[in-house]
Amino acid sequence: MAKRPTTTSITTGHASITALNANITALKEGFDNTLSRDGSSPNTMSADIDLNGNDITNVNTITNASGVDVVAAAAASATAAAASQAAAATSATAAASSQTAAAASQTAAASSQTAAASSATSAATSLDTFDDRFLGAKSSNPSTDNDGDALATGALYFNTSDNNMRVWNGSAWQAVGPTSAEQTNINTVAGIASNVTTVAGIDSAVTTTAQSVAILNSLNAMFTATENIAVTVASGSLYGGGGTGNIFYLNGIANPAITLVKGFTYTFDVSNSSVSGHPLAFKDSGGNSYTTGVTVNGTAGQAGANVVIAVPTTGTMPAQYYCTSHGNGMGNLIATQTDSIGTVATNITNINTVANNLSTISQKATLDEATALAIALGG
Repeated sequence: MAKRPTTTSITTGHASITALNANITALKEGFDNTLSRDGSSPNTMSADIDLNGNDITNVNTITNASGVDVVAAAAASATAAAASQAAAATSATAAASSQTAAAASQTAAASSQTAAASSATSAATSLDTFDDRFLGAKSSNPSTDNDGDALATGALYFNTSDNNMRVWNGSAWQAVGPTSAEQTNINTVAGIASNVTTVAGIDSAVTTTAQSVAILNSLNAMFTATENIAVTVASGSLYGGGGTGNIFYLNGIANPAITLVKGFTYTFDVSNSSVSGHPLAFKDSGGNSYTTGVTVNGTAGQAGANVVIAVPTTGTMPAQYYCTSHGNGMGNLIATQTDSIGTVATNITNINTVANNLSTISQKATLDEATALAIALGG
């Protein structure tokens, strides 16, 4: 298309010819600026086409200066744009799904964190409970658990002094198994099992011998006014009906009531390792600490340790033995009695006089009763 040419009206005369020529020139310029549909010259454009808002219809191809079909390229671009839009929508959907999944993961992570914290708290509680029940290895009986709290019944610990497990029975520690010394004795007995069987076959003779030995030891104590008593500690019935727990064993007998002779000296050997942490002491009948004539040598449970008591002949007497750490339940009552043999020895002259007089009476059996009585009375 070309710009519409401007023409003028033609009049007569010379001016009309000029106007005609101008009109012809204007038409020529218009045709020169018109696109040729049949391919004749001129067929090129050097300016833009302004369709004034109208459409170009029935176009087969539109080629740019490089020979590229711009209509097809535009269609391809539109298709690609549509595909990109679809892909973008898909990506947006995927992003939304990812966001939802991320939110779910965040919620799950928060739940896991809460569960982990709860598990950590539970584990810490379980560890504390275990730590309150098993106190580990210690050289002596602990008085509290590892947190400094009161001991729980059933608490355990390993005693490194005698290589034995001990359990808290609610009031005292007691050995779970034999001590090292006791295990040695057990092994010794196991090694002489046949001898034990033989001895069992002559039980009455052994019993008689044992009784004789006990009698001889008692007689020896009576005549020397001294006696040694071996002290150990093991589980047994507490004095006073307090259930069971660690108690003193005197010469192998569970916390017996004992009788001490006035004027005698008794040595309680407390060197056995089982006595560690259980100081032996005495009380009078009023429940007061009794220290008259009492000497403590060494530390209970260590070699050479003993407690010596010289029982007085008059005054306040010991009435009970007990553990200063664990109370009266480990011990029992003490009775005292006069030294009968000592009394006899003190009055031996009078006894001899009576014996001599009785001999004289026997020799003078023919005398009347009055004379015999006078002789018997020292006449």
